[in-house]
Formats: sequence, structure tokens, C-alpha cells
Amino acid sequence: MRHPISPARQAAPGRKRRAPRRAAVFRALCATVAAAVLAVLALPAAAPAQAADAPRVIHVAKNGSDSNAGTQASPYLTINHAAQVAQPGDTVMVHAGLYRETVKPARGGTDEQHRITYTSAGDGAVTVKGSEEVNSWTRGTGNVWSATLPNSYFGDWNPYAQGQPNGGGGGTFAGYTAGDVYLDETAYYEKPSLSTVQGAANTWYSEVGSSSTTIWANFNGADPNARLAEINVRRQIFAPDVWGLGYITVNGFTVEHAANTYSDFPDSPDRRQAGAISVYGGLKWIIQNNIVINARTIGIDIGLSNDTWAGNRPGTARTDFHNTSAYGSHIVRNNYIAKCGQSGIAGVFSWHSQILYNMIEDTNYRNEFSGAETAPIKVHYMNEGLIKGNYVKNSKGSNSAGIWTDWGNQNVRITGNIVMNSPWGYYAEAVFGPILVDNNVFIGNSDIRTLDATGIVFANNLFLDNANIHNDGSGRDAYYFQPGTMNETTALTSPEKFFWYNNLVQGSTLPANATDKTQVQEGNSTGTVSNVHYTATNTQMSLNFDLDASGIHGNTPVTQARVGKMPLANQSIQADVTTDFFGQPVSGTNTMAGPFATAHNGTNSVTLWPPAGQTVPTPPPPPAGTPVNLSLGANAKAVASYQDGSYLASNAIDGNGSSRWSSDHSNDPSAWIYVDLGAQYAVSTAVLNWEAAYGKAYKIQVSDNATSWTDAYSTTNGQGGNETVNVGKNARYIRMQGVTPATGYGYSLYEFEVYGTPVGGAGTGSATVYGDANYTGTSAAFGPGSYDLPALQAKGIANDSISSLRVPAGYTVTGYADAGFAGTAWNFTGDAPNLTTTGNNDAISSLRVTANGS
Repeated sequence: MRHPISPARQAAPGRKRRAPRRAAVFRALCATVAAAVLAVLALPAAAPAQAADAPRVIHVAKNGSDSNAGTQASPYLTINHAAQVAQPGDTVMVHAGLYRETVKPARGGTDEQHRITYTSAGDGAVTVKGSEEVNSWTRGTGNVWSATLPNSYFGDWNPYAQGQPNGGGGGTFAGYTAGDVYLDETAYYEKPSLSTVQGAANTWYSEVGSSSTTIWANFNGADPNARLAEINVRRQIFAPDVWGLGYITVNGFTVEHAANTYSDFPDSPDRRQAGAISVYGGLKWIIQNNIVINARTIGIDIGLSNDTWAGNRPGTARTDFHNTSAYGSHIVRNNYIAKCGQSGIAGVFSWHSQILYNMIEDTNYRNEFSGAETAPIKVHYMNEGLIKGNYVKNSKGSNSAGIWTDWGNQNVRITGNIVMNSPWGYYAEAVFGPILVDNNVFIGNSDIRTLDATGIVFANNLFLDNANIHNDGSGRDAYYFQPGTMNETTALTSPEKFFWYNNLVQGSTLPANATDKTQVQEGNSTGTVSNVHYTATNTQMSLNFDLDASGIHGNTPVTQARVGKMPLANQSIQADVTTDFFGQPVSGTNTMAGPFATAHNGTNSVTLWPPAGQTVPTPPPPPAGTPVNLSLGANAKAVASYQDGSYLASNAIDGNGSSRWSSDHSNDPSAWIYVDLGAQYAVSTAVLNWEAAYGKAYKIQVSDNATSWTDAYSTTNGQGGNETVNVGKNARYIRMQGVTPATGYGYSLYEFEVYGTPVGGAGTGSATVYGDANYTGTSAAFGPGSYDLPALQAKGIANDSISSLRVPAGYTVTGYADAGFAGTAWNFTGDAPNLTTTGNNDAISSLRVTANGS
């Protein structure tokens, strides 16, 4: 991230500088003046707490009324009404249902004993959406429908009139707004023109006039008025209008469809961080056990929103960032966060906060925002903070990291995390350290990177196939701090020093010493890991590998004394590394390299997720009948006419938006790549995520045997980027057949996504599975065939959720404990009303239905 600076302080090209130390005096003066005139600022004032009464439980339910008393017998209707009356010590108990509103707490708690807690009642899912259902669509040409709404419909925030900020000035991401369109909970792709939408399924475009807003969407043959069609309308879902509230707990909600904007270089209010859930400059919030999905940009923000409001830039400060008793110290734990366009969790000035045991996946999954702030976890100035036990998977964007510590972040620990399939697995920028990165597992990221950083200690990590590990930049003016405070001094981050202790490294090379870059390397083991296999879903991460431990000996634990104090910061790492990924003690002598203290010579098997002792929300399954990405199925594989070096066909179906397949150097304009789905599916669409070398003319073809191909789609006007094309055929094999490349570099795909559902369904020979015993709960029918986990999920059957099943006469159902038809297998030749009695309740991850004798 960079910050705009005055012309008088303009840095040399290629170097980004912060304001000098004397600016801190100016900021402090601004903060003092701002406090004196706060009464005349247009800032909402915190509602006063009433005289101390006994804490009460305030109930909210869909059968309530805001004119009720808020009791269990007479509940309120809206959460926000409860938020206006809740006093310190109260609990707002929200009962099951769908709430379309923004919750704006009027006040916070006063201390840990008098929090205001917002929680689900436990009687079913509590979903709070930033969207509204629209069922007034009018069909136009082909599969395109339109809806026109008066601008008054949106109140003071029309997402379709809001650009997405890009860069440090007034620029925007061309063609993107804060709006979103959803059909059956699936977010569509925004396009820059109506003509583009007419030719691309699952896309939309909007225009805002003086009095109305019109949205066009290509619903790919579906009737949106007969389905659940929604558009986002609210910027945030749980966010006060009152600055700086403290001691609030948000627990157990499902939060969806925030219409927020990208916070590129958050140094000013117009580019502030505004999450679906936001602490809005608050103190000691606890955000836990929530599900946050499809925030347009940020899922949860935990900071002071921007530099100006923090007193770190000229302007009106709301909280002086030096005053650490007034903000930060938040806990964000055990949340499931998915499909956020910018970040799962972000915080600028997020002092002393803890980010613990969250599952964050598919950040920027539509690959729309590649600005300077895209990362599942992105924090600035989270000094004295802790990032522990998180599972971060699949983020996209050319400028994106799995975990990104940017500016400040002194004395931070990043430990026990899993980071997979990100452009940069870990990225440290403009910091002096110390930052301790220990006991993490990094798999399949394109880089481990630092930029203008020093004082980073990498200890006992496992690096698997992360391509480059490198230290960029030649130094930058940045802050270091008096230990335990936010009292800053500015200096150049160069010369730089990095520490590498007891790491296991496979597929990468640790950086060597270079000018002004010193590498301390002790106890690392490279090239000793082989035969790596892993299962990585959003509910499970297990890892198997062979280890040659014969050369790993004589290592000792990493301690504060061993590392020593970092220059200028005058501080050592946050803690000694005395335990491993699982919290088990490490040996004081002959310490094992890597994050597993009990790893041994030979084959090792570990389950990394879910984390032991933690309860993490189960990701919701897709609605029944919703197409899923079949390319990620356990049996899917990719084949290409040509593979350019390491740019393999398999890269196009690995879920990693930074790896790619390429046909470059084949000099073949007819190069192709196909996906073998492993079985026949009803394929609805294909999504091509092109690199710069895209197809100007190409075909999408289908086949049942990979020999005879039928055209499903053809174009001579490919646009590159993300292209969604309609397929609408039953097939096992889906091929991109090149005709004319747009550049001289052939064809290159980051991802070749194929969406569809199982062929077959209820009827003769169909088995039916149920989520509860005695043939109750969520159910789905499966005809003869093989159904891997994505196929089960496509029909609404979550992983490990089957509790009873019916088997038609003459058929056998085989259930498997693992996806990919692996693990323990159980055969059922008749109905099974309660799988608990047979020892396999909630244990099936894939299944086959076969006719006896076939």
C-alpha cells in the first residue's frame, strides 16, 4: 500500500515515503483542535446509557413488532430497533429468520462485565442481508431481463451509482460499481456494457439516471421472477453510525450482500474501510461464530477506517492513534468468511487485535479488484497483534496476499495458519518488525514476499510449492515505535535483515544475502519432503507427506534471546517458539524442522482443519440445484495439446488464481485444453479466467468420449479477462478449442471453471438421502451414478451430513468416508432409517448408486 504525499515530500521514483516525524506534531495539534470542536462536527453522538438497571435479554423475532416490549413473549421485529434501546450489560437475542436491514448500535458497553451482546438465539439460522428481493423483472432480448427502480428505492446509498476506488487519487476500477445481482444466492459478474451482458450468462450491467436505476441481467434461461433474485442495496450490515463504541459482541449471525466499496490506500474518508461488519473505530469488540458471504469488498473491518480519522494525515481526526486505550484490542474468531471482493478481515490502525481460527476463502474470486489492498487478511498498524490458526484459501488478484502485514505491525505474531493458493502467501511491507512468522503451512502460493521490510523472523514453517521467496525494494521511510506503544519515529527500512530458522522448504529456494539484505539461516531443511497429498475443502484440510529426516539434527528452538532485539524497534519477537502447529511442545534439543514437532522419517499424516478445541461455523451448502464448479471435483483432470514448461494443464483447475496453463511456444493457433469431469454432468456454463494471452476466437466444445466433439459455443470476438459462456449440455468432457489467439503468446488460462449439476434425479432407481434420522431433514434423490462431494453439495447435501437413506429395490448405495470415493466404504442394499446405529452417521462424503448385477 502507498499513501499520497505532498509535493514537498515527493520521493525519488520507485520509493514511497511517509510523512516525516514533524508531521506527528501537526497531527497531534489537529487532534487537540478536533476534540475541542467535536460538538460542531457532523458526527453522530453516542446515545447516553440509561441509569443502571438489571441487564436484560431483548428478543427479536420475525413474528414480532417494534412496538412490542422486546420480551420473549412480545419480541421486537427488527434487530436495529433492539440496537437503539440496548443498554450496557444487555443481550439482544435474535431468533431464526431472514432480516433485511442494517444494524446500527446506538451505544456500546462500558467494560468486560457490561458488554452489549448481539447473538443468535440458537433456534435456527439468523441471516441478515444487505440485499432486497426483486420480482418485477421484464424480459428483453434473449436471456436478458431488466428491472427499473426509482432512485428513492435506495435511500442515501445507491450502490449502482458508486464507483470502486482504485489508486490514491480519484480513480476507479473501470466498469465496476458497489452493486451486485444474485440468483439463488449466486452472485453474477458485473460487465461494462449491455452488449456484453447479452452474450454472457450470469452477468449484469446497470445505468443510473436522474430519477431511476435500471439493471439488466442475463439469467441464462431462468425466470428471475420465479426464483430468488436479489440486488444489494445497503452498504453495511452491522455497523454503528456512532464512532468509537466499545465492548460489543456480535455472535452467530449469517451476514450477506453488503454493497461496500474498495478501500484503496485508506488514507482519507472517501477511501475508508467499511466492512459488512464494522467496529467503526471501536474498542474491544468480539466478532465470533459468524458466516460472512458476498460482501462486495470487505467482510469485517477492525480499525480506525482511514489515516485521516486516525490522526495520521492532515484533516479532522476522530481518534488519535497514539491513544491505544481508546481503540483496537478486538477479537475476531471462529468465523467463516467467503467470496468477499477485497478482504475477509481488514484493519488500518487495529492495535493489539487478535484474528483467530477463521476460515476465509475465495477472496476476490471474480478477479475484479487487483488494487493495493486485496488480501483475505490485511492489517496496518496492528502492533502487538496476533494472527493465529486461520485457514486462508483461494484468493485472486495480481496484487494480493493471503496474509498481508502492511505499515507498522511491530511485534506481531503470525502462527499456526494455513495459507493456500494466493498470489503471495505472506507479504510484509514497510515494516521494521519484529514480526514472528512461525508454525504456518504455506501451500501453492506464487510467492512469499517482503517489500521495503526488515526484522521478519520465519521459524518452523512448512513451505510447499510456493515458487519464489524473495525480498524486494531498497528501503522506504516508515514508522518504528517505542515498544508497547504507538509512539512513532520515522526512518528508512534499509538495510534489511531476515531470519530463517528450522523451516521445511520444498519447491522454493530461500533467498541469499544481497546488498543491504542479510539473511540469517539456521536449521532449515530443503528438498526433504516428497509425495505430498492433501485434501483441502472448506471444512477439512488434511496433509500427507514423506519426510527424509536423516539430515535434520542439532536444531534448537527459536527464542527471544536467540533472535535478539531488532535495531531501532528495540524489541525482540513476541514469544519463544516452544510449541508447534498443534500446540504440542517442541524438543529443546534436536528440534524438528517445520511446524509438526512429532514429524518423523517416512510417511506423515496430519489433519490441520478443523482446529482442535475450536468450533467453527459450517459453511452453508449451495442451494439445491445450484451449479457448482465441477473442475474442482476430486475426479476432475485437465489435458492440453501443449504445456509450456511449468504452465501445466492441471494449473487451470487447481482453484489457484495465480497459477496458469499456457500454450506459448507451441506456435499453434489451434491449441486446446479440456477438463475431464470424471462422469457425465448437466453442464450449464463455463468460466474462462484468461491471462493476458487470451482467445480472440475460440470454441467451447463438449464430448462423452474425448474423441468426438460438439460445439456448444463459438466466438470471434473474445474479450479476455473473465468470460462466462453458456454451455447447456450434458457432457463429461469440456474443451476450449483455440481458433485465433489475441496475442503472439498463444492461449493462457488461470482457471477453466465448469459449472453444472448431476445428471438424473428422483424417479426409478433413485436413492434418497436425508439430513436427519427417520427420513427427515434436508433430502435429495440420486439416480444411478457416482456423486463426489461437489455433486452432493450441488443438491444441498453438506459434507458429513447424511443420517438416513432409502435404497430402491435392486440397487446398492455405497457411501464413502472421504471425498473422491476414498476412505471407509459402507454398502446399503436396503433402507437405513438411522445411520447412528450402523456407526456412520454424518460420515459420508461421496457416494455411488449402482444397479445390482451391473
